[in-house]
Amino acid sequence: MIVTLLSRPILAVVAAAVLLGPIGVVGCQKTSPPRRVPPGETTAGELNDPRQHPVTLVEFQDTATADMLQMLPDAPRVRDVAGSATILMGDINNKTSLVSTADYEYITSGVRSRLIRARATRDKLKFVEKRRRVENIAARERVATDPAPPAAGSEEINWGGGSYYVPDYKADESFGLMMDVYRINRGNTNLYSVEIQLVHFATGEIVYSYKQDVKQVGP
Repeated sequence: MIVTLLSRPILAVVAAAVLLGPIGVVGCQKTSPPRRVPPGETTAGELNDPRQHPVTLVEFQDTATADMLQMLPDAPRVRDVAGSATILMGDINNKTSLVSTADYEYITSGVRSRLIRARATRDKLKFVEKRRRVENIAARERVATDPAPPAAGSEEINWGGGSYYVPDYKADESFGLMMDVYRINRGNTNLYSVEIQLVHFATGEIVYSYKQDVKQVGP
């Protein structure tokens, strides 16, 4: 057997290489770049979140829109309107105490967009933006309309050189798109209940309702 003895400087270099080797390997490891996933895909991060998963919001938007396209044109009160029924975006009654109301605004915004574009409802439903939002933009950009008639019940927005006025909507021909959301929690399990309704302003009657329940189990 032949044993080769190394000098101390050489041993020091070898030891340093052994110690630094794994560090160099770790430093060269590549991280996964950000990527896009389909809206219907649930990621690992979402699975560990107790809030309602985005995929269920997408599913509700899809199924609610499909049901409304079929039911709304012949819904009570809506079918009695000559011409287009006026639809205003109502409030969202969010009782989850966990999920942001903006998550559910995503649903109502998507439903509105699809109903505006659909042939089945394009001529029957007329969606209008919230009055205050439109008035603020009109005043800022000085959009002028004809002056409000003397007996008008609606507010007229005035500025130097012009004014903006939107007539009041007729209650019997107007409806509010509302939403109620609830959460029942037991341990690591949450049951979410989402309901979207169309309410007749003149009577307060709920002329349409679509509801869906989703149960999620956390880690």
